[in-house]
Amino acid sequence: MGIVVRVCANLFGVRIAWVGLLLFAGCAGEVPPLPYIVESAASVDASAVELIVLRDEAGGIEAAIAPAKGGELSGLRVRHDGQWTETLQFARDYAPREGFAGKGPFLWPATGRNFPPDLEERRRRGEVFDAGAYEHGGVRRKMPIHGFARDMPWTLEESTATQASARALLTLSDSPAAREMYPFGFRCSVEYLVTGGTLALRYVVRASAQNTEPMFFSLGNHITFLAPLLEGSDPNEMVLASPATLELLKTDYGIPTGETRPAAFAAGMRLGDYPPLVPTSLSGYPETADPYVEYRDPAGLTIRISHHADRVPAQPVVLFNLWGDVRNGFFSPEPWVGLQNSLVQKQGLVFADPGEQFAWTVQIAYESSS
Repeated sequence: MGIVVRVCANLFGVRIAWVGLLLFAGCAGEVPPLPYIVESAASVDASAVELIVLRDEAGGIEAAIAPAKGGELSGLRVRHDGQWTETLQFARDYAPREGFAGKGPFLWPATGRNFPPDLEERRRRGEVFDAGAYEHGGVRRKMPIHGFARDMPWTLEESTATQASARALLTLSDSPAAREMYPFGFRCSVEYLVTGGTLALRYVVRASAQNTEPMFFSLGNHITFLAPLLEGSDPNEMVLASPATLELLKTDYGIPTGETRPAAFAAGMRLGDYPPLVPTSLSGYPETADPYVEYRDPAGLTIRISHHADRVPAQPVVLFNLWGDVRNGFFSPEPWVGLQNSLVQKQGLVFADPGEQFAWTVQIAYESSS
């Protein structure tokens, strides 16, 4: 016998609903656990940042999201050997620290830094320069590394669990603070969707119909995994594999030169041999499939990250940016549709006409063997 039920609650002032069919087990009236769950949580540090958690009990994957912290992916747990295992660096932890804070922040409207066009001349003269700005329409504007979207609070619009999935929708709209850095009207949204043992992040960037010219941007996600993924595994034996055919070369300051060389990651690269904190920008993926990388722990856990965009800029464009240091416990296979210094060089950019939107989906799946 079955009945349809609806359970509603409020999370951070947002209505959460579960709708589905529950089957009673015999006369005892026992109800099986919901296959998908949405619940609230707090960060593990003293700041108690509010999180929303999406869980796939059957598929063994769980995402934590921090609306107030750039709407970022704050944690990603998967089930390995019957136990929930956290895979992200500094997951659910917002304690103050120097340097990169890990997790999975959204990079927009820039990927990487933007440098002055006369950088080399300024360096020769020994001048102090502003690394983090670009010029548009005769106005020089500051732009933080990787853009400003990750530093702004996002609004949780809704979150829902059904028999088929758990999802949350967050948004970010332009503001006076954003307009100082970026002279366009916009609305960004991200839908987190947990279903069938996978996590999808669907980003939509909408250009305001009131914009007077095409809006330009690069975008990405700086997802940062632990190394190793499994306790007791050797981080030096972690492997990254990808079918990319090109590596985009850069200067010592990280500015793309326009040169490329063949990429050699298809058979897998031992990350103990990877130079620490040296970014490697991958492109040249087959057009017949979405670009992807696999991040493999030799103890039996593999994370696969792929992504799909409505359209991809012409070369040069980075589709994955590798960065990290497994010896110090982390590695970032960052999915991008962009380029370092893109706002200055006007390359690797997506252009959206007034009123137009651009969609980009990142999918994360895992394979566990034990």
